Amino acid sequence: MAASRSAKNIRLTDVFPMYTKIRTLDRSEFIMERNLSFVQADGDDSLQDGRVRVRRPMGWWIFLAALSLTVLEGAIRKWVIGSAFQMGSYLAYFSKDLVFAMLLLCPIRANSSAPWEVFRRWLIPGCFLLVCGAISSVTKEINIEGTVLTLRALLFLPVVALLAARRIQGISLRSVSCFVGLLTLLNFPLGLMQNHLPPDHLINRYVTDTAEITAATMGVRATGTFSYITGMAIISVVGIWAGIVYMSLAATVRQQMFGWMILAAGVGCGLASVSRGPILIGSFMIAVWLIFSGDWAAKKSHSVIAGILLLAIVLALNLTTTFSQLGQGLLERVETSEDTAHERSLGQFEEALMAIEMAPFGNGLGTEQVGRYHFSQGEMANTTFESQLARLVMETGVMGLLGFVVVGIGALLALQVAKACSVIPGEKAALLMTQLLLLSMFLTNVVFNHVASAFVWMIFTAALAASIQKPRSAVLDLRQDSAQKFYFVTDLQRAQQ
Repeated sequence: MAASRSAKNIRLTDVFPMYTKIRTLDRSEFIMERNLSFVQADGDDSLQDGRVRVRRPMGWWIFLAALSLTVLEGAIRKWVIGSAFQMGSYLAYFSKDLVFAMLLLCPIRANSSAPWEVFRRWLIPGCFLLVCGAISSVTKEINIEGTVLTLRALLFLPVVALLAARRIQGISLRSVSCFVGLLTLLNFPLGLMQNHLPPDHLINRYVTDTAEITAATMGVRATGTFSYITGMAIISVVGIWAGIVYMSLAATVRQQMFGWMILAAGVGCGLASVSRGPILIGSFMIAVWLIFSGDWAAKKSHSVIAGILLLAIVLALNLTTTFSQLGQGLLERVETSEDTAHERSLGQFEEALMAIEMAPFGNGLGTEQVGRYHFSQGEMANTTFESQLARLVMETGVMGLLGFVVVGIGALLALQVAKACSVIPGEKAALLMTQLLLLSMFLTNVVFNHVASAFVWMIFTAALAASIQKPRSAVLDLRQDSAQKFYFVTDLQRAQQ
């Protein structure tokens, strides 16, 4: 009996990849039905205690640690360190980037792929244009602190993303979206609490403790675990992305329900921060997913059932009132706001043309970063323009702007190639959502917001790594080795019986 029970406990999905379907005939006989699209293993397999298990590569844990620090470094700075102008605070600020760069110490797990090569071909000329633009702008002025921040977003993170992708090959995009979803679910109740607390409460402080807390009519504009309101707005969009991706790759109603929970938490984060942008971008992403995703049609019944069950839970917990109140606060801000949606979305292009007329070759590298005097003088600085594209022109000129556009197009095209090559159900929809996420970030503030730039290039790295395949010879060797271990375990159990 003991041997039979252990036979049932063999995790065959650890022996074979997750795209392998296994049908049990009896306690020790199995039929393996391999999907013809099998291309990669989910990790390194090993035999322990009569079970074949998967050892997750160290690079995967490093990657998840970098994602965690992207969300939690603001909390460390404002609630643990207590000041934005201490060395520990600066170390926490760059911790996510340092951990992300640690992936380069991991061994390369796979050769290049078509999406990887596409991004590399666009990244090289893009970086060349960015460097040329930076050099031309340096002749006017240079701010060392601002330069570090600008080069981090424009050059350092994209290059690390390219090099790190092959080191975390095989990572599951569904696992990444699940992890991001958990971080979103952490921020939503925290933001809700901040929204209802008075502005002078400790939990509502910013990293810069001298900054005045922004409050709307319905309550404080929440920051969650982030340093400022913009971080909460960013996790809103990223959370909506995570919910859609998780639902696209979900296989059961339970997983679909969890995806809806993540999506709702993402919307809640945007409402708690009283930010219009995340709600508009998230609504557009959801609409595109419902209209153009073939996977939605295939899983419509599961998604509808999961949505109804989650809605029943929301009604039972009376959370509809909470979302209604948050929505009223957002509507009031929209009504009282001085700028329009047209100015927020298309006004940056007009500002970019003005910046080109003012400084076609740049007006000084690092001079448009609000944190350029953060370390030396302990204060935030003003900028010439508010929008990203105009500020980028002022820092790197027209060549730098073109370089940024080239790198962004390269990332989107790489995902397009990965989407064309994908044969996994739901992955096309997940990659489409990743493209929309990157596009929205590229058009808003990825260069001058450290949270946005970290999320963009880390998520892109995960998507690129998930599309990289192992060499066919390695796949065949892994198949043979895994099958031998499986049959060894099964024969051993037969002998024991």
